[in-house]
Amino acid sequence: MRLATFAIAALTSCLAAADTQVYFGDLHLHTRYSNDAIAFMGTTRTPDDAYRFARGKPVRTSGDRTVRIARPLDFLAVTEHMRFLGALQSMTAPDSPFRDSPAGKRINSSDPGQRALAFLIDIAPWGRPGVIEPSEGIDVPDRADRIWREIVATADRHYQPGKFTTFAAYEWTAEPRRAAGNGPLANMHRVVIFEDTRDLPYPFSAVDSVHPERLWEYLEAQRQRGIDAIAIPHNMNISDGLMYAPADSYGMPLTEHYAARRSWNEPLGEVTQQKGTSETHPMLSPNDEFAEFELRRTLFGSTNEGRLTGSYVRDAYKRGLEYEAWGFFNPYQFGMIGATDYHWALSTVSENRIFEDPEPAPNRAARGIGSMEVSAGGLSGVWAAENSRKEIFAAMRRRETFATTGPRISVRFFGGWHYPDDLLEDRRWVDAAGESGVPMGGELSTVQGRVPRFAVLAGKDPDGANLDRIQIVKGWVEAGRAREAVFNVAVSDGRTIRPDGSVAPLEGTVDVTSASYTNTVGDSTLKALWEDPAFDPKAPAFYYARVIEIPTPRWQVYDAVAAGVPVPEGPPTVLQERAYTSPIWYAPARPREP
Repeated sequence: MRLATFAIAALTSCLAAADTQVYFGDLHLHTRYSNDAIAFMGTTRTPDDAYRFARGKPVRTSGDRTVRIARPLDFLAVTEHMRFLGALQSMTAPDSPFRDSPAGKRINSSDPGQRALAFLIDIAPWGRPGVIEPSEGIDVPDRADRIWREIVATADRHYQPGKFTTFAAYEWTAEPRRAAGNGPLANMHRVVIFEDTRDLPYPFSAVDSVHPERLWEYLEAQRQRGIDAIAIPHNMNISDGLMYAPADSYGMPLTEHYAARRSWNEPLGEVTQQKGTSETHPMLSPNDEFAEFELRRTLFGSTNEGRLTGSYVRDAYKRGLEYEAWGFFNPYQFGMIGATDYHWALSTVSENRIFEDPEPAPNRAARGIGSMEVSAGGLSGVWAAENSRKEIFAAMRRRETFATTGPRISVRFFGGWHYPDDLLEDRRWVDAAGESGVPMGGELSTVQGRVPRFAVLAGKDPDGANLDRIQIVKGWVEAGRAREAVFNVAVSDGRTIRPDGSVAPLEGTVDVTSASYTNTVGDSTLKALWEDPAFDPKAPAFYYARVIEIPTPRWQVYDAVAAGVPVPEGPPTVLQERAYTSPIWYAPARPREP
């Protein structure tokens, strides 16, 4: 066993409390029943294929190759678009009564452009204002219901409590336009995760309503029936400022009731996936040296980037603090997860995923799923008592989750008022930190005369790159406006944190010509006990940890070297993968009303 593996095993023991451990999975994946998956990518794989692949079973591709994930996942949710579920896939069947319909002819064409039009003409417009009726064969409720029941039954067949967890889930895909006419579409998508599969209704889709408040009504109605579910927004980065707007989807001012409903119905946000990372943007965080990371620059149907304010997680956290400081409420208290959003049924998050992907280099780029703007996908990390629906869902509810941009970085993050200086030297420090503080996703309230301390410990992916540093990102309110700062709290290679808080950058080891790097720099584990040097007990605040890896090759470098072609010019050839914890919020004690 390698030395690094020993180190990670010891770290895992230190990270895990007596009743929790970390599980990694993907809560956002599509198969052939999502109409865009079959129209744009020709996906024929099923939910059964998706679950078998995630469990480490071999799956055959259309080219009769066998692919297998390098490391099985702990949990997976297949999340099909519910806008006319399975309509186009059903038309490919030889006995389909709609095979010769206009949509059927398009989806069965040998011309990829025609197949794409089957989605753009026959699926995409429906559920938007001004559209009256779908074309022939698209809206068949009995067929959609049968496919939904099949999806739920498949999740149940693959559920192995204690070993592999599946969820009944789907995606709600609203895409409003901010401008009249044919303006760009704003991504307002949510993934919906049901806690259990008992007596599930047919999902509420964007054809039913494009207003998230209506989706919440559906979720709330299910809870009245004893079925809990949550919605997870994703790709805030291409929402054109609508995901975290200062008004609801009807244009009305936010209220305390809205804030409470949003926090309960949407306790998490998907901060990173194949369509980019939504943590922050260099124009929103100009003093953050790591803000320029896997950014998508264009909205759907546009060459424009769209409005930045209201489109990124850190900006939303800050806006929530401002509401709170003004004496109102915080509508944006949510944790973070990562996912893939892949549309070919296989959850393969590694930058170097050549041997896991059904389309080896250079075919991915040729088929439009490897454009330079696309990321390699993310993962969710969850701290739960066991690998089961009940416990993983409970961890998501309490926001004890973190996101990674692909690697299985492990990280724990606690905040409290009474942490001793030697807290992290105790092998059972997680228990101690939890007893006198809160984990990621939690809230701290005022303790008179105390300054909060934060304990963070991270370990590298056992099969991945070493760690460069741990940072704590803080947001707070000063003079009525939100501010932010990034603190380096633990660094590798014996480097010191300078008086101004900066750190000398690591000298990278990436060799682009061979698509390789070495772990001769960085550390396998990092930890810190950090006290906020500028804590103001009167100011609401949030804190989250960000763990940064050493530089490694980006996916197109691996692809190009494997294919024996030049590395594409323009996009970065090197990246620093990372993990983001859910925040810990601080709320000042409010004076009691007389």
